[in-house]
Order: sequence, then structure tokens, then C-alpha cells
Amino acid sequence: MPNAEFITVSQKIEEEAEKQRLINIVKNLLPSGSGAIIRTSSENKDEGTIRKDIENLVEQWNHISNEKDNINEYPKLIYKNDGILKKLFIDMIEKEIEQITVNEKNIYEEVVDILKSIDNVHIEVKLKENVDLIEEYYLTSQIEKISNRKVWLKCGGFITIDKTEALTAIDVNSGKYIGTKDLEQTVYTVNKEATKEIAKQLRLRDIGGIVVIDYIDMKLNENKNKIEKLLEDELKKDRSKTQVVGFTKLNLLEMTRKHIGANE
Repeated sequence: MPNAEFITVSQKIEEEAEKQRLINIVKNLLPSGSGAIIRTSSENKDEGTIRKDIENLVEQWNHISNEKDNINEYPKLIYKNDGILKKLFIDMIEKEIEQITVNEKNIYEEVVDILKSIDNVHIEVKLKENVDLIEEYYLTSQIEKISNRKVWLKCGGFITIDKTEALTAIDVNSGKYIGTKDLEQTVYTVNKEATKEIAKQLRLRDIGGIVVIDYIDMKLNENKNKIEKLLEDELKKDRSKTQVVGFTKLNLLEMTRKHIGANE
């Protein structure tokens, strides 16, 4: 960040020692009078990788500054970003991704170049020309699911998602799931599966603002704590900022999520 002398670290990097290590590295590499935002993808990266990234950004900024100072006629384009693909890769690529499949040759070449530029050459890029990838990977059902109010769970339970002006209400129901003779364990099983699906649906639908989840009532605080921890862990996969507030006295779980896309 030119002309902003502070360094901030992604909240998703939780270990204080790692935060401080990254701050120290970046602080020593930044040009005078500059600040930085240390993103989640910086976690556990070595100094050489971080140095290369900073050098590229500084070079980019210097190019923009020079273009700006040498404008002789207006209007003139002085910088063009790398487009939606690079933004997606920087925001979404996780360590566990092993393969990316595309169905157009020009996109294939672009993806390979982008992965090289962000040091992710270990990811295999596969080209399947003239193949409908939506059908190939059975994505139609997933696309349909994000427009439905009711989402079924594998266990036979389901969740309902209702958006209002003030908040989004998500209700968990046992549905067809019978489970075991132990009612508490049955309830916990449905709530556990629902939690994973809720975190997924929040990302797919890009639901923002206040979210209230009405889980099936659990008597044991131990189980409530497990569900709350599971939700926090699942939300770590979300590139948007989230905060789990916890259960209220009415056993409703409150959380917030920052909306990513364009205004609705």
C-alpha cells in the first residue's frame, strides 16, 4: 500500500508467532513510506517467496506511477488488471487443490501462465476441449440447490434458508432421519451434517450480513460447543470475513458474514 505506513495481517492466520514472523519479514522488505496487507496465502511462506511478491508489486506500482506522470493526452489507460481468473486463483486456491480442468485452449494457456506467476506450478491443469464441464462434473444439481429454499442433507434431515431485510434465518430439521435410540446423539448427528452444509451454502449463495441458525435443540453444552467449533472450522474455507458470535439464551446461533459480490 503506497503512502500508507502500516502492516495488517489476515485474521485467518491465527498463530501469533506466525503473524509476527510475517510482519517482521514484510517490514524489512517494504520500501520506505509503504504499508502492506498480509493475506492468508502468505502463511508459512518463506522469505524468498514473500520478497519476490513484494518486488513484483513494487515494480507494478512504479510502472503505474511512471505512466501517470508521462500522460500527454487524455483519457489514457495506464493500468489494466489481470482479470477475473487471476483474482479467483489468488482468492480461492488452497493447498489441497491438485487439479484444474478447463475446456478452452486459450483459457488453458492463461491458467498455466497465472499459476506460474503466483508460484503454484504443482497444480495440474487439464484441457478437455469442447466438453460441457457442467454436465461432466454433475454441477447442475449443485446450481439448482442454491436457488432452493430447502436443502436436503445426506442423513435425511434438511435445512431451510429464508432471507429477510434484517437477516438470514436458517432452520435445521431432522426430516426423515430416525437415527439411534439416543435422542441427543440423533440430534447432534443432524446438526453436525447441517453445519457443514450451512457453511457451504453461505459461500455458494454469497449470503452476507447477520445470519441466525436455529439448530435442533441440544441438551448437552458439550455438543453445542462441538457444533460451534465445527462451524468456525468450516468457515475457514470461506474467503469472506466471518464471525461466529455463539448461542443465545434461546439456543439460536448468531454469526455474521461479509458479502463478497455486487450489491443485491
